[in-house]
Amino acid sequence: MSYLWIIIAGVSWGLIGIFTKAVTALGFTEMEMLFVKGVVSTVFLAVLLLIKDRQSFQLKRKTDLFYFVGTGILSFTFFSWCYMKAINLTSVGVAAVLLYTAPTIVMLLSIVLFKEKMTKKKILVLVMTLCGCGMVTGILEGRFALTPVGFLFGMGSAIGYALYSIFGTFALRRGYNSMTVSFYTFLTASVFMAFCVKPIYVIQEITNKGQWPLSITFALMTTVLPYLCYTKGLSCLPASKASVTATIEPVVAAVLGILVFGESITFSKIGGILLVVGAVVLMNFGKQPEIVKVEEVEEGDKQRET
Repeated sequence: MSYLWIIIAGVSWGLIGIFTKAVTALGFTEMEMLFVKGVVSTVFLAVLLLIKDRQSFQLKRKTDLFYFVGTGILSFTFFSWCYMKAINLTSVGVAAVLLYTAPTIVMLLSIVLFKEKMTKKKILVLVMTLCGCGMVTGILEGRFALTPVGFLFGMGSAIGYALYSIFGTFALRRGYNSMTVSFYTFLTASVFMAFCVKPIYVIQEITNKGQWPLSITFALMTTVLPYLCYTKGLSCLPASKASVTATIEPVVAAVLGILVFGESITFSKIGGILLVVGAVVLMNFGKQPEIVKVEEVEEGDKQRET
């Protein structure tokens, strides 16, 4: 079931292209779009938590806010902004390939931070994922334009994307549930972005253009739903496996490009889709390790000392 949550998240993220084109046509900047998504997501989750579990608003320690600064500002805001910039400076294909170097970054960081082992299977999955992403987005066919600045923004998006798995895992090990992590992620992101845009102007523009239904749907489908599902899956999976499984997103984007935007069907795309799906299936094999909370580790240490 954990893998299903991650796949749902990846599919939802794959819808970003459709909504982004619609919202961009209205004249909003990348940061303004992110601000709206952040605010709508924060309000929605706040109402949900008020109805379901008000205790989920409580922080176990004030210092835990650091984790949500990590998921909200260093990850969500930084990753999304860099990704949009990379698309504008290079191409959708190049930006997607650079973004999906994130699983490699997550696996390397997980080895250091969470003591995960780099196995032959993980190396094979990484190679399949990266090659598959390249084939799906068309970069292996030479349809791209890459500049140094575009490359930096693309790698920035990958680093930001990877950081969510790292900071999210730390927060989950502190005992927070997926809704709490997602709420504070969007809250910290919204507060930060409020200083980067003109909130009143953005709200007035959306109201004047009658685009609240589109903005709310954009936020719920590509932000609230995928982040809740991804965080839920992350609570039962190692960060490295969750990150690789989420690479179903570029496959979804490629299929939607064919069905919605009439993009051509090539052997490269078909081969890439099969490679990414194969990597996800391969990652499912094997025993699923249990995520241990920080409190349980500390308690075990105390018992060993006595």
